[in-house]
Amino acid sequence: MACGPEMIAKHSSAVIGVVDDDESVRMATSSLLRSANWKVVAYPSASHLLDDTHRSRLKLVVADIHMPGMDGFGLLEAIKQWKRPVPVIFITAFATQELLERANTGGAAGFFSKPVDDERLLALIDEILQT
Repeated sequence: MACGPEMIAKHSSAVIGVVDDDESVRMATSSLLRSANWKVVAYPSASHLLDDTHRSRLKLVVADIHMPGMDGFGLLEAIKQWKRPVPVIFITAFATQELLERANTGGAAGFFSKPVDDERLLALIDEILQT
């Protein structure tokens, strides 16, 4: 499959939110997504995303599970209440079978342990956001 202008246009039209309290992970994930021609808005916490008056432009959220204040599961539940909910992909440094099952039961669109497999993450995002 060729990667022509239509592929780049598709990527540039979607905005992905990245939520992680660890600045280095947040910046690395944001850089990875930008390198794949996605627009990214990075947030240091779930409350920062939920307080963003422009959050309706988000098409997908990549969020850490373990964060101070509201965790990733709380964020997922809040997003599910939006007028137009968006998919949430979880990333965590503490992957357990229990967390994976909770993510699946809660309706997460994906689950990755840190360090994230970049190719798998990008492939899942492409799959979710293809129109």
